[in-house]
Amino acid sequence: MNPADINPPITVLVVDDSVSVRKALERILAPQGYLIRMADSAESALESLEPLPDLVLADILMPGMSGLELTRIMSDRGLNVPVMLMSGIVDEVTQRDAQAAGARGVLRKPFTPAELLPAIEPQVLAALDARAQRDGAAPAATPPTPVTPMPAAAAPATPVAAQPAPVQPGAQPSAAQPSAAQPAPFQPAPTFTPAPPAHSGPLAGLNAVPGVLGATLYDADGERQDQFGPDLPESFAMYARFMVTAAATASHHLNRGDLGSILLSYAGQTLLLSPHRDGQLVTLLASSDAAPAAQGWQAAQHN
Repeated sequence: MNPADINPPITVLVVDDSVSVRKALERILAPQGYLIRMADSAESALESLEPLPDLVLADILMPGMSGLELTRIMSDRGLNVPVMLMSGIVDEVTQRDAQAAGARGVLRKPFTPAELLPAIEPQVLAALDARAQRDGAAPAATPPTPVTPMPAAAAPATPVAAQPAPVQPGAQPSAAQPSAAQPAPFQPAPTFTPAPPAHSGPLAGLNAVPGVLGATLYDADGERQDQFGPDLPESFAMYARFMVTAAATASHHLNRGDLGSILLSYAGQTLLLSPHRDGQLVTLLASSDAAPAAQGWQAAQHN
């Protein structure tokens, strides 16, 4: 099936609170011939269903109404529009909830074009059937599409700070006076711990906090605003936003107050993930013992 050959074009409504995710889906789907509409929340999506899209791609976890609630409302209204949900975590519970809400499947984020396009093709065929039913034409036979997750994306590797090689001291000089034919004995340079280089910008001062090896600051759309130390994988912004948003949502529903931070241990490294202004701050620590000092720096920025 070539979407570019279908007239009128297949309309896909992308629902995600992240601009970067919406733009990424548009960059993948628009060149294939899909007509893309966007909404930054489930509430906004419900207000923009006219004219009806042919397919909806919605994030599960969003501020306010979730993608599951959006799917359930569309099903209750009898809207014959296939919905595929998206999530950074796809497990048995997620699949069961998605199926109960009426979704056609769950896409695991982040995904590549090679993973996304084949995954939505059965839903596009279902969308064409739904369009034919709305138009009064006989729909084409479409095989059932069970809720199945995308292939698991590789977890982003946590960068490991390079450790300096130990200085090997040279031979001690002889007490005897060297002859003219012999070179002077090697005198090792004294070792010292250099001060961290000065850093300007939103993260100024954090690199001087003991135990902090690096940090990356993302804005609300996952764009990198400031960084020092080891680079994080480009895709980690999506993971950081998902984990911080998930924890903040759980904290709200449990009446535990605002989320402070999340401490992760991975491959011998420690990451501190925190909401910071309108985005997320990811701090690489030498150990979990450095977390209170890093949190203290962050608290000082809000005062």
